[in-house]
Amino acid sequence: MALRLDIQAPSNYFAPEKTQVMLVSRRHSPLDTPIPTILLDGRALPLQASISILGVEMNSALTFTGHVKTIARKAAWKLNCVRRIAHLLDSQGIYTLYAAQVRSLMEYAPLTWSSCPPSYLGLLDKIQQRAQRLICLKAPPDQSSPLMQPLQQRRDVAGLCVIYKTHKQSAPHLTALRQPWSQPHGHATRVAATGDDQLVVPFARTETFLRSFLPRYTRMWNHLVQQTQLHRTTSLHTFKSAVNAWIKQP
Repeated sequence: MALRLDIQAPSNYFAPEKTQVMLVSRRHSPLDTPIPTILLDGRALPLQASISILGVEMNSALTFTGHVKTIARKAAWKLNCVRRIAHLLDSQGIYTLYAAQVRSLMEYAPLTWSSCPPSYLGLLDKIQQRAQRLICLKAPPDQSSPLMQPLQQRRDVAGLCVIYKTHKQSAPHLTALRQPWSQPHGHATRVAATGDDQLVVPFARTETFLRSFLPRYTRMWNHLVQQTQLHRTTSLHTFKSAVNAWIKQP
């Protein structure tokens, strides 16, 4: 039996040609009951395995693995284009072109999809390693080639800067990311003095959510508060530069 679900929506709210439909389910096997055909203003909307929102692709399992694979493929293609004209550039020119055309693609909305498994994020690291080798080949023997920061370090710095802007600078557009401050300790401990500046870490039931933005960077923020005084800086630029040095430490 064919099922149909007809939705009559005002034209200024939804456009059928721009509307995407995806079924989100934790089931590993197909549903026993047929999925009804969804009609919007009389036009059938096909069920998709993944949807794209502002350039970020998310699948029906609410993961971003397909998105990372896609940007890795596009970044690899762009790096091959840079390689073709490498004979016209020096090492600094290749680095500038890589940072502008390739790395910028791999750093579009990274805090959204950085919860991907390390094996998928490693695809992006391999592309940067290829770019680093290309830069080293073009560097003069008497000069050192410019070293690139690891992509994970750049993502971590960006995540901590967002936490800083949310909780220390009270950025209004980041209010939804605000986490409650941890309760003060009832007794004296080594970390009791920094307890007021620590955040409550959201409880994570899955490894994927544990790697997502709020659990990961609230934990990292608490480590930063316990080990340094960087959270007391009044300038975002100073905080960012100091966090870069803090993350580099073994």
